[in-house]
Amino acid sequence: MEASNTVNKVKVRDSNMELLRLLAMFLVLVVHANFRALPRPDSLQIATNTTSALLQFMTEGFSIVAVDVFVLLSGWYGIKMKFSRLAEMGFQLLFFGLLGIGICAVYDPANLESKVLSRLFLTDGGYWFVKSYVVLFVFAPVINAFIGSADRKTFRNVLIAFFAFELAYDWLSEGTSWLRGGYSFPSFMGLYMLARYVRLYKPAFSKFSKWADLGIYLCAVCFLTFVVCYLRYKGVKAGALYFYDCPVVMAGALYLLLFFSKLPVFKNKVINWLAISCLAVYLTQSSNFISCYYDKFILNWFETETRVTFIIYTGCFIFAVFIGSMLIDKVRLALWHPIEKLAFKKNNKKA
Repeated sequence: MEASNTVNKVKVRDSNMELLRLLAMFLVLVVHANFRALPRPDSLQIATNTTSALLQFMTEGFSIVAVDVFVLLSGWYGIKMKFSRLAEMGFQLLFFGLLGIGICAVYDPANLESKVLSRLFLTDGGYWFVKSYVVLFVFAPVINAFIGSADRKTFRNVLIAFFAFELAYDWLSEGTSWLRGGYSFPSFMGLYMLARYVRLYKPAFSKFSKWADLGIYLCAVCFLTFVVCYLRYKGVKAGALYFYDCPVVMAGALYLLLFFSKLPVFKNKVINWLAISCLAVYLTQSSNFISCYYDKFILNWFETETRVTFIIYTGCFIFAVFIGSMLIDKVRLALWHPIEKLAFKKNNKKA
């Protein structure tokens, strides 16, 4: 059960973990609706409107774990790299890219006046997550080979060395440019390997009760909320606390994963059916062509509505984007299946 958009025809997915996958993608929408669409409160705003500022910081604390959770889920089950799945990702990117172009052509033709091809084929820097994840997907066989051949001590030491390096030279300093605060393939690789290690060897720190796991996640949320709020009040930027390789963020993500893994396993067709298409939520909302509208709607409501109305409008909007993106992806799947059958199934039969 790897993070892909192809239904596993051999084994029914565990819906408790697929529910976490859906939650992670919903939280991606939330985190983008917060400090991407909205400005971060400064010291004056914190002093004059403390409740609103705390709510923003708390929202970020709850949702910033989303990307790490998504990658940890891939490591939890392991990625089995197949060219057909890689081709499907490419088709999905093209489908949502053309969808974005179509929306712009109807509602904002001026948005298509520059760099259309570079935005469509992602040579302009868009979709950082997809690019890092594709490299992880491609290198998964190499990573899995190491995991399968290394003994527990070697595996543990590699993890310790990697996270110590990342902590020292990326999070605590700017000693590297290629780790990029967790926005990179090496950081994804570290998270993937961490999840594999935890699932394979069940170290002591993973054996707490599920409620203790949930409590650790909530403690991470509280830490990020109040520490960042205090530092911002004092004029300190504190942006590193929201990096994906921040130890608090990674710990919160890991223990949220462990909480869901310890829930009773169940199978639910609706959850699994939706989870197959969860990447579509990111591709829609972070599209090079339409992401700006997502941010503009939310910022406009933030500036013109009361806080209660803003929360209602934004919550409904996020939910609509969340469900709508996955339903649109079902059209993409309907188009992909005959292509997959023609291009790959025949080759598999010959093999």
